[in-house]
Amino acid sequence: MDGEGTTKGEQTRARLRRAATAVFARKGFHATKVSDIVAEAGVSQPTFYIHFDAKEAAYDSLVEEFRENLRRVTRSNLIDPATPSDRFVDRVALSFRRFLDFMAADRALTEIGFFQPPGCAVTKERLVAWVAANIAQEQSDGLFRRDVPARHIAHLLVGLLDQVGRLEADRDERERLAATCATLFCQGAGQG
Repeated sequence: MDGEGTTKGEQTRARLRRAATAVFARKGFHATKVSDIVAEAGVSQPTFYIHFDAKEAAYDSLVEEFRENLRRVTRSNLIDPATPSDRFVDRVALSFRRFLDFMAADRALTEIGFFQPPGCAVTKERLVAWVAANIAQEQSDGLFRRDVPARHIAHLLVGLLDQVGRLEADRDERERLAATCATLFCQGAGQG
């Protein structure tokens, strides 16, 4: 074990994980070969197969990690029913900022988990379901209108994230984008 308390095997797996993330993000799942990942990681192919059964296993592991963390962010975004109405748009902006900060934290992992096939469609559909569950609870709490199905509202939110999440933005710009998304999401784009 080294000074950080990890074994050599754990360090190698972490290096393979970083390399796989980078290569999948650059080349996409279908164009990536195990040889690309091991070259990026600086290890041999037999070493790769000690840690992963196949390229698909490495990819699936990364995408599932992304999804699990995205699910946690989504759960943290459930709005407290005691939120004052004059702070509601700000609270929705906080939710958007949490999503955007999460997506920006590891751009390569976000690329393969949220934007690239084959996993992106499943990720977005799961996100719609998780957000819809939050919205349904928030509708019950009187925070969102009830005449629009929660799933439709969730699709709108995921669509905003799909587009805005692609933008390269520093922390301040993500905050501005989150505020814009919240205003559009809560108040619409009309002048009335």
